[in-house]
Amino acid sequence: MAINIRKYQRSDYNGLIALLGKEYRSNISQQVLEKNYISSSKTILIADDNGRVAGCTFVELQTDYIRPRKIAYVTYVAVDQNLRKQGIGRSLIQRVEEICEEKHCNAIELTSANYRTEAHSFYQSLGFTRKATTLFIKET
Repeated sequence: MAINIRKYQRSDYNGLIALLGKEYRSNISQQVLEKNYISSSKTILIADDNGRVAGCTFVELQTDYIRPRKIAYVTYVAVDQNLRKQGIGRSLIQRVEEICEEKHCNAIELTSANYRTEAHSFYQSLGFTRKATTLFIKET
């Protein structure tokens, strides 16, 4: 398997939405996806397995002006469940790290649901540390 980590292309939509549908129950339209997740500060990285979407992650660069620092915020890390434990997730995160270095970021942040314990171990194996934080949400 030859995995290539690259930026999203329009032709990736069907494979990406199939992956996001399985992992996150998403049915976002191509127009909404591309309008809201592709810009100078946002990108979607694709793990390309010979033209097939094997994994993805969404990255948004954010600047905190109060505590002057630049952060890469990672969301929606997903790898096809039949291809896990083959280094695809690691390759995606390594590419995020390269982007951080290129863009002079101070940190990479991501969140993960409490029940995703396997993902937590994976992130910790890559050097991420769990922070004692509490997320508050008010549904509207």
